Amino acid sequence: MGNNIKQIYVALELSENEIKILIGEYFNTRFNIIRAEKYTTDAIRDFKVVNKEKLHNDIKNAINDCSTKLGAAIEQVLLVLPAYNFKRFPLKSKVLIENGMVRKEDIARAVTNSLKTAIDKDVMVVNPMIVKYTVNGISTRRLPENELCTDLIVDIDLLCMDINVCYEYVSAVEESGIKVLDICLNSYALAKEAALFEESLSRNIIIMDVHKSCTYLSLLSKGKLVSTEVVFDGLNSLINRIYRIYSMPYNDIEKLVKYSVNFNDEYPDDIIYAWMDQGVTRTISTRMLNEAIEVPLNALSDKLVTMCKPIIDAGANIIITGEGEQMDALADMIAKKAECKTTTYYPDTIGIRDPAFAALYGAFFIYRDKVLMNNLDVNCIDLLKYDSLIDQKELDSEGETITTRIKNLFRQYVEKGEN
Repeated sequence: MGNNIKQIYVALELSENEIKILIGEYFNTRFNIIRAEKYTTDAIRDFKVVNKEKLHNDIKNAINDCSTKLGAAIEQVLLVLPAYNFKRFPLKSKVLIENGMVRKEDIARAVTNSLKTAIDKDVMVVNPMIVKYTVNGISTRRLPENELCTDLIVDIDLLCMDINVCYEYVSAVEESGIKVLDICLNSYALAKEAALFEESLSRNIIIMDVHKSCTYLSLLSKGKLVSTEVVFDGLNSLINRIYRIYSMPYNDIEKLVKYSVNFNDEYPDDIIYAWMDQGVTRTISTRMLNEAIEVPLNALSDKLVTMCKPIIDAGANIIITGEGEQMDALADMIAKKAECKTTTYYPDTIGIRDPAFAALYGAFFIYRDKVLMNNLDVNCIDLLKYDSLIDQKELDSEGETITTRIKNLFRQYVEKGEN
């Protein structure tokens, strides 16, 4: 690695209704979150860019706003891509060990060789995932650096997505004036961040990543991301139902769906929301909300569980994340229908305790593995400018550092006491 012990990464994700940006600082072996921002956009529909010019402007505005808040220009980003038309190509990459001892360079060479493998023409490789190593006939998931051997076999899964969608998203970001440093799949990044690959060694895991317009169903098994299917159904089916019945402010319905649906409410007739409609005050109670949402909620839960039923019957746990994680009623209904262990997940790191940022946070860890493997020293911003800004903020108006000022105040206090 380079001499810098601090590196700052920026991850960006494009979705149908949002541009999400996460900025993190890697320092002293851990990540610290600097900023987590969401910006609205309507330039993408069903994974297709429907308005390039608007998307470019939305990306520019989002990046500029984050740069202003950060105090330094964002120059490049890690782009999180949707696992649309996901395909996996497992293979074994064998490399000869020249000096009789495994080095990181040998493993990097195995990964590079794997990328030469022919795959289907409708997809492209986004992430080569190392599954395990075989050294001297012994398999291990641990990095075999400095192990003595003559050859190394690396089991690698090439994780791929739709080539057209990948090209459109990468082009949209770079044509907005931002360099794409690296790319990763959202389902892979999510599983990485939540440490689900290790958990899947003993039992299959189904990740239900529920969003407004779609849901990602990902299967993890034996430490691998086996598949990801996209279901074009999500919280919008619930939100739209309420809007059709009550014509209440659309943006507020989302919050009611996530936080106020409660079929076990002790006071179902209590008013939970009020709004003005043509000069008339209207209200909605818990009972009214539950009755409006029960049918589409049942339909969404049935669809998701039915698609996963064969895997559930074979033995699997379900983890619900994404925006659907914030809706307790959805998790309860899926658990009852699936009749298997069902939990919810969101990152517990300070600054991003929101499931919407799990994949972006996971992108940091994926890229960090590449940094360590290839001895990279990369920042997504001008680090010198950022550090000079931080140093400047530590000065008060008279040029004293905060620490010096506290010492002076303490000294003055002691002197007054002596008098």
